Amino acid sequence: FGSSFVWLKCNSVPKMSQKDAQVQKAKQLHDAIEKMTEDTERLEAEVKKLEEEKVAVEKDLAFRLQRIKEIESGMPQKVQQLQHLQQLEQQKEAEYMKMLEATPTLVQVLKK
Repeated sequence: FGSSFVWLKCNSVPKMSQKDAQVQKAKQLHDAIEKMTEDTERLEAEVKKLEEEKVAVEKDLAFRLQRIKEIESGMPQKVQQLQHLQQLEQQKEAEYMKMLEATPTLVQVLKK
């Protein structure tokens, strides 16, 4: 009976260490799953933030493109108005100079 007890005890030691190995392996897998879950949540948050930023940038881009169209459509009219005003200014300056040259006494009055 004593020899079978020793055999039983020796035989159960490897089973316990196998069980301990399984428990250790399960803990490692659990830890790995938790780490992957944390990484997944972090990456999901980053992706969500990038998607929101992309939407904001696209909205801003659309606004700016529309603004460019507005500027381009209004610019020719403004350039034409500027050119017309510059021509009028040159005409008025020419008239003024002619008037000053024709009437020297006017120069004296304007200097006062």
